[in-house]
Amino acid sequence: MTPTTRSDAPLAGVLVLDVARMLPGAVLARALLDLGARLIKVEDPVTGDPLRNAPPDVGGVGAGFATFLRGAESVCLDLARPEGAARLRKLARHADVLVESFRPGTMSKWGLGPDRLRAANPTLVVCSLSGFGTRGEAARWIAHDLNLTASSGLLSLLPLAQGIPRIQLADVTTGVLAGSAILAALLRRARTGSGAVIDQPLATGVLPLLTWVMADQSAGGGGLNDQILAGGCPCYRTYPCGDGAVLAVGTLEPKFWAGFCELIGRPDLAALGLDAGEAGARAAAEVAAVLATRPCGHWVALARERGLPVNAVESPAAALGPGGFLEATGLGEATPLARGGGLAAAGPWVPSLGRTPPGPAPALGEHTDAIVDEFGL
Repeated sequence: MTPTTRSDAPLAGVLVLDVARMLPGAVLARALLDLGARLIKVEDPVTGDPLRNAPPDVGGVGAGFATFLRGAESVCLDLARPEGAARLRKLARHADVLVESFRPGTMSKWGLGPDRLRAANPTLVVCSLSGFGTRGEAARWIAHDLNLTASSGLLSLLPLAQGIPRIQLADVTTGVLAGSAILAALLRRARTGSGAVIDQPLATGVLPLLTWVMADQSAGGGGLNDQILAGGCPCYRTYPCGDGAVLAVGTLEPKFWAGFCELIGRPDLAALGLDAGEAGARAAAEVAAVLATRPCGHWVALARERGLPVNAVESPAAALGPGGFLEATGLGEATPLARGGGLAAAGPWVPSLGRTPPGPAPALGEHTDAIVDEFGL
């Protein structure tokens, strides 16, 4: 059974074998599915992908799995057993991309290393999502998102709940980076006829987030990223309002800050927007005093009338709701569930090129028999 995809989708006709597990692989899977790839998720026959069981449960499957893997197919293979590994090798002969996330050396131990797979299919693109990669001492370390953000310095820069960020920054960013790497490899393959081996460790997920910060630190600190964009100036920070809600004031450009000062009746503060010293701190305190006199919605309405980059700090629930971020941007959609109903979610992530598959995420092993027949396994 081959799922129908748009013939004009960028990755129409591309077959991806997804042997990865948990969030980084799921983010990558969703990116490729959105762009029209056919994705066969290879899962352990007993447990499946652990993301399946991550709460909350929605009709027998974790909400994250239901959202990320919609439109995928599921085949059960025990890769640690010779017959399971042999089936994957045969399946890989027909594939364009194979993604895995085991510890370095595990796939080779099962006879599924990239050299062996590409010997049978030289056009195959193999992408490995390990923790710290295969270079240096860190290659032996085991890591989750918390370990990666902690060891890189990123954790020290974040607002935290219970000492831990509520979003998995390294995991998600790595999935997106791996998607870009795979697209680049497929583009090169079209030119050269040769596949590729991509090592995209989760440790790379912190790099785009830290590159500017580390450059700033290396140059002595105190730059745009270290001061102005970190809330050190009145024009770019958050302020509590009279109803307890918080206003995000992103008036970085002087014209916007001047307009905001006019809005709140304090044009005398227009020259202090980018002041990171004592005068700027006093100006911020005076702005806060004015904003505390009215509810957040009052200030947001006035800012929108004037075209200023000012809005409320919303919760994810509010962003999902009527008039929220997803509705206002047109980036919301419903994720269908196999047992009926749906979940509000975001996507597709590349709306100009992608379209999230209409079907729900697969049940564990739902397509095993059909795929065995289709590929003669």
